[in-house]
Amino acid sequence: MYAVIKTGGKQYKVAAGDKIKVEQMPADIGAEITIDQVLAVGAGDQLAVGAPLVAGATVSATVVSHGRHDKIRIFKMRRRKHYRKQQGHRQNYTELFIGKIASALGESAAAADDLEKIEGIGPKIREILARAGIVTFTQLAEAPVERLKEVLRAAGPRFAMHDPSTWGEQARLAAAGDWDAFEKLTDELIAGKRK
Repeated sequence: MYAVIKTGGKQYKVAAGDKIKVEQMPADIGAEITIDQVLAVGAGDQLAVGAPLVAGATVSATVVSHGRHDKIRIFKMRRRKHYRKQQGHRQNYTELFIGKIASALGESAAAADDLEKIEGIGPKIREILARAGIVTFTQLAEAPVERLKEVLRAAGPRFAMHDPSTWGEQARLAAAGDWDAFEKLTDELIAGKRK
């Protein structure tokens, strides 16, 4: 399930479990916020589009951090006119963790598992797995390797080259909370493959 939300004058497509950076909000770190400006909600082949907002749809998020984006350099010059002007700008942002999407189509909640802790999984692959319904360590541990390979192949050749053979083993240790064994295993791996 995904939603298109509006905040800070911009629109964002989000799913439960995503982390996004939005325009700065006046909220403390760790605070739960509810975004009710939901423009569209999709679940599978169903789509609810608002006019302009979807009635009763909300997105719950947690404030993870506040920060500033990279510096943008502004340089103006008029040739032969002895005019040069330099300026820099850093835009403030608030990072949100999307916890729950609720609408008439149903409800989608995210667990707090960070799949990026698994060696070989980055932000893009985490999003691909979330679209396939794999958002927790337990779900990843129970997923057969062939299904994971099929999900990666469907995402394109850039992701099909990844080897998910050790992801299940790592996810089982993470789900059990055996972080010492998890660290020992990840030290033996390079990009999710055994050395």
